[in-house]
Amino acid sequence: MPEKKVRTVVHNGRRRSTGEAYSPKHNSRSGGIGDHVLANPERKNIYITLDFDGNPTMHEQVNFEKHEREFYEVFRPSLEAQNERYRKKGNKDRILTMDEYREARPPEETILQVGNKDSKILPEITKIAVAKWIDQMRAKYGSRYKIVDVAIHYDEPGTGGGICADGSQSKNLSGHAHVRAVWCAEGKDGWVVSESKALAQLGVTYDDSRARSRYNNPKITFTQESRELFNQLVEEQNIAIETTPARPGKRTMTKEEYITEQLREHQAQLRTEVENLSDECLEIQTEAALEAQRRDELAVEVVELTKKKTILESALRGLEKAVERLKKTIGPIQKFFEKLSNIKLWKGHSALDELLDNDASAYNALKELEEMDER
Repeated sequence: MPEKKVRTVVHNGRRRSTGEAYSPKHNSRSGGIGDHVLANPERKNIYITLDFDGNPTMHEQVNFEKHEREFYEVFRPSLEAQNERYRKKGNKDRILTMDEYREARPPEETILQVGNKDSKILPEITKIAVAKWIDQMRAKYGSRYKIVDVAIHYDEPGTGGGICADGSQSKNLSGHAHVRAVWCAEGKDGWVVSESKALAQLGVTYDDSRARSRYNNPKITFTQESRELFNQLVEEQNIAIETTPARPGKRTMTKEEYITEQLREHQAQLRTEVENLSDECLEIQTEAALEAQRRDELAVEVVELTKKKTILESALRGLEKAVERLKKTIGPIQKFFEKLSNIKLWKGHSALDELLDNDASAYNALKELEEMDER
């Protein structure tokens, strides 16, 4: 049985359908990420920043927007020279701040992904292919195609093993990458952001057997080469790639649509989690009902014990009163016996001794009185 082929995603873009430039905050998880990320992903995301010379730095946490703002400082000399020319010509409305320049000429973002949620892709596949793709793209185009930052996400449902929109478990664990790069060209006042000039300075051309057009120009050549390179690097890891378009003529998704699809899949996961929580709540409610029943039973038992305690306390008070009455009765008898013991008859023998010698019942009564007195 032939091996099932998978499709790759190599999508380039700078702006949403509204015209707003893509924000790097989503990529670095530093804001505006929505609720679609997995709470406990199996693997940590990878974040890399690169300086203008291409030196990479890996991060546990990073703010890509701050890094890109610093990266764009290399264009300040040419921007200030241009602003000065506008001032001299009286075109002050065309003067730009650095933030406005960055918004007008934002980085280009490329999404790289292997397979979809149903593709059984191992975690390292995308990581290895992306790493090699970056190295080879920089080697060939890096003098003008400056990669600014890279994020490989393992925390989104479709490629992070989460629950997808149809309620199924994603088999794809390889993640997907966001690579942001700036087209840098040399101008008379320093570096400028210009895709067309950068491609020209790199010597990237188009198929001159056909007229230059929207579908035949240096950028199309670059995009085709970058896509073919990524597919090749994935195939080198024994993954069969499907290159025939699924729906000829269908446009590729924008980044905004891609993220929206990820959100839809995550909503399904949230629904599953809500159902699980409902089951847990039912179990807790059942346990609470049993606990309330146990409390009621204990309350009844406490009432019964309280009644018994009251009865015992009443009986004890009755006994104490009886003892007091008995002591009052015993007192005169003890005094009588003391008088008898003080009456001496012969040879130290008292009247009490005589009584006890001749009357066993009187002897026993005296002993009981002594024992009660000791108690």
